[in-house]
Amino acid sequence: MFSTIRTKLIAIFIILGVIPILIVGYLSYHSASNALLFQAQEQLGNVAVKTAQQIDNFFEEAQKDIELLSKYPFIQLSFLQFEFGQSSNTIREMLNNYEKKNLYFNRIYLINSDGKKILAEPETPVDSTSGFQAFDWFKATIEKDMYLSDLMVGDGFSTPTIILSKLVYDFEDHTKVVGMLVFDIKLSAFTRFVSSLKFGGQGYAFLLDKEEYFLYHPLQDLLTARDIIESGDVKLKHLMERIKAGEKGSGDYLLGGIEKNMVFTPCAHKNWSVVITVLKSELMADILKLKRRMITFVSLILGLILVVSFLFVKSITRPIGQLITGARAIGNGDLYPVIEIKSGDELQGLAREFNHMSAKLQRSMNEIMELTRFNDDVLRSVTSGIITINRADRITSINRSAEKILGFIREEIDPDSLEAAPVQVRGIITLLQETLSNKKKVHNQEIHFLSRTEGETVFMEVNTSLLRNACGEIIGAIADIRNITRRKRTEEQMVRVDKLASLGELSAGMAHEIRNPLSGMKTSAQFLATKLTTGSEAILLQGILSEIDRINKIVTDLLNFSRPKPPFPSPIDISVILEKALSMVREKIRNSRIELVRRYAENTPEALIDKEQIQQVFLNLLLNAVKAMPGGGNLTVSIGTISGRSKVLENIPDPDALSLSESMRFVVISFRDTGPGISRKDLSKVFNPFYTTDPSGTGLGLSIVQKLLEKNRGYIKLDSMPGKGTQVTLLLPAATLPRD
Repeated sequence: MFSTIRTKLIAIFIILGVIPILIVGYLSYHSASNALLFQAQEQLGNVAVKTAQQIDNFFEEAQKDIELLSKYPFIQLSFLQFEFGQSSNTIREMLNNYEKKNLYFNRIYLINSDGKKILAEPETPVDSTSGFQAFDWFKATIEKDMYLSDLMVGDGFSTPTIILSKLVYDFEDHTKVVGMLVFDIKLSAFTRFVSSLKFGGQGYAFLLDKEEYFLYHPLQDLLTARDIIESGDVKLKHLMERIKAGEKGSGDYLLGGIEKNMVFTPCAHKNWSVVITVLKSELMADILKLKRRMITFVSLILGLILVVSFLFVKSITRPIGQLITGARAIGNGDLYPVIEIKSGDELQGLAREFNHMSAKLQRSMNEIMELTRFNDDVLRSVTSGIITINRADRITSINRSAEKILGFIREEIDPDSLEAAPVQVRGIITLLQETLSNKKKVHNQEIHFLSRTEGETVFMEVNTSLLRNACGEIIGAIADIRNITRRKRTEEQMVRVDKLASLGELSAGMAHEIRNPLSGMKTSAQFLATKLTTGSEAILLQGILSEIDRINKIVTDLLNFSRPKPPFPSPIDISVILEKALSMVREKIRNSRIELVRRYAENTPEALIDKEQIQQVFLNLLLNAVKAMPGGGNLTVSIGTISGRSKVLENIPDPDALSLSESMRFVVISFRDTGPGISRKDLSKVFNPFYTTDPSGTGLGLSIVQKLLEKNRGYIKLDSMPGKGTQVTLLLPAATLPRD
């Protein structure tokens, strides 16, 4: 939110200018509103108290009047006159005059001690023989001498009324009760004090008794407080409970979604309460007016502060914006930004220094870029792989040669999780870490790993040293990586060639020495076979002759391996020789339930080879494939063409192929079976003489194949994985251009 100087400065101006005003205004408003609310509630409370006092005064006056009238001699004599059947016109006229002076009576009754009405003014249609002795107010008057009832409905009265009654004693014997004087007081006589109260547009007062009955309410259909409690909130219910308990107080509440304020006070003579209720909005009208004025004042101040701060901030941020634009241009590579600020203050000086810095930075950047390009060219051009790490063991650089040698790209390595890096990278990182920790170089350390693409073992030679800056401080370590796989292959092949040469000479000598006595043994056995007559003896001699032939075959293979006859190459159609070899093993293929698939490319050139020797090569390889699938499978035979030394090296990683020219063409023949495959351990030994996993084999088949291919300037590659079959690829030199 406050990410720019503009917003920060404006925020500071607002904090320093507006917040104090807001705090002062809030405190002033809070104090004024509390004072006004207290004053308004105090005034309403005084009105409620005064109204309650008026009601109390009314009943006090009524009690004084009934007290005086009950002692009036004519009133006392009226009961005696009633007993003797005398006229009571004088008393009636007196009461009539009294009732007319006091308009708050429904009637005035004289009732004898038996509860019978002896006089009513004005006269009532009720039968004079009816009595009041059963009513509660009559009994209470007998007990208390004077009784003021609550609001009553019924009990012989046609309208809601308040009864004020007083016992009348005999005018001679003041202890003898002769009857009672009863005032039937109108409801309006005491509610007029409440009904006359009006406050604002919707404020009013009502009178509530202890039973929560409304003695007066401007809404005439309301009978009890429960009728309005149901429409109000919890606060209203709590206020009604306080009123019922006879407390004095005030409070806010909600009624029908409208917020109101209530002030209540109890009456002294009755368990009644005068309640005044006003709308909170009307009660707070002056406070709300004050609030609006304060909001208007604060808004004006805020607007003024915003305008002034905006103009002030703009005079600062515009030059800063120019500096930011210039810095952004430098970050984007434009080192020639010219910033012109004519403010005449420190910002103008800052812009001038910024321009000087930009010029110096351009010169330094050119030098750095030239040096960087030179270093990149060196790293890109060097054939050795280069990997560097810093002192935190994070890889800082990897050149393309390293990626090519190790068989990965830099994006595959997570600098924060080197444990997940390829195994060849972890090995080099380990050597670099040892160099950093021990401060010692590593010389000619060999590391080998399995290639992800070709599945072959790759050999590397790693040299490490400490990496220092211009001040001589150690900033990391550097590794020089070289791929020595071809050298290792050449060394292995040279060792194998030496062994094979020695083995060939030994095999040739042994073959000649074995063949001479073997011929004599065979001649003697054949001669003995002509002299023997029994069948069992003939069988024994036949077995001897069979084993002699088998030994002779082995000796012949040894001679072919050690001293194969020189080839007589000529242009030959490879497909013709291959089909002839397939015809020789067709029966074996059919008996083994092998499906043969041919994939011969069109326009394949002829191969410059010895026909008989290459036919023997094909035959040996086909027989091996058939033996690998005794239970059936697929045998795919393909013929194609490749050109150039690089293509040959991709298919046949043979060091002798390095001497080939780029214009050299080869016919490619491949045999792929779906047999059990060859383990990696056995795959490196299959061309060794006498090495075989077939109990009936001599172990010379693939050795002879390799010898014959060497004589014909061909190459062989064998790829196999356990459970996925074996593929043998042959490369034979092409003799002609592709046929049309």
